[in-house]
Amino acid sequence: MIRAVVDVNVLVSGFPARQGGPAEILAAWTDQTFELVISEHILREMVDAWSKPYLRARFGPDEVRAAVDRLRTKATFVIPVDTVFSIADDEEDDLVLATAVAGEVPYLVTGDYGLQRIGRYGDIMILSPRAFLDVPEVEASWQDDDPG
Repeated sequence: MIRAVVDVNVLVSGFPARQGGPAEILAAWTDQTFELVISEHILREMVDAWSKPYLRARFGPDEVRAAVDRLRTKATFVIPVDTVFSIADDEEDDLVLATAVAGEVPYLVTGDYGLQRIGRYGDIMILSPRAFLDVPEVEASWQDDDPG
């Protein structure tokens, strides 16, 4: 099974959504198409994002707790020990990239154009949600589940 770090912006968008790339990413993870690797930093960023008024109106406290519990029990947690400095435009993005390095994943999935512009960091490909869903291993598993 392939492993991937999924950035905060994709996770935050995917949990309340029922369709679209981020929701499909979460569905693929739920279907065990890939192993989701995250860190406490990513989890904290998600909780912070969900506390913003716009997202709080779409995703209430009970849903936040359920999402956090699901991630804590089903995702693989890593502790970023390799420090990644000034690779991304934003220090927070460097921490997400450090999570990918610590998890030794081949893919970092993000909606952040600044990270997407990097394209590759070492052996890690940085992809949009749609591009990740088009990765042959992901697409093949995804299509195997399609009854049509």
